[in-house]
Amino acid sequence: MSRVDIYNEEYVGLNHAYVQMYKFYNRLIDSGDADEEVLSVIREILLVFNPTLDRIKSEMTVKTRYKEDGDNSQAKAKAVNGTDVSAGGKKSAGAVILHGNFTGE
Repeated sequence: MSRVDIYNEEYVGLNHAYVQMYKFYNRLIDSGDADEEVLSVIREILLVFNPTLDRIKSEMTVKTRYKEDGDNSQAKAKAVNGTDVSAGGKKSAGAVILHGNFTGE
């Protein structure tokens, strides 16, 4: 099995793990009595993990990164993030991009 095959199969799970860690990090910050050492470690993991996920995603095959809608025989390819490929890359209405602040400031 090639590296790209593994990326294709495991990306969703890795991305889910990243999201779970991010949610945990934010909840800990909001608690008011978070352990600074734990926050620091989670922050460092997230800072390294994010660009690594981007790199993995960039090496995935196009077939994996795009899904097809089943509108009869003329299915339109859409990127996983909601970009309508047939519309020249314009964002679909209601698309949200979240950016994290991992510096704790």
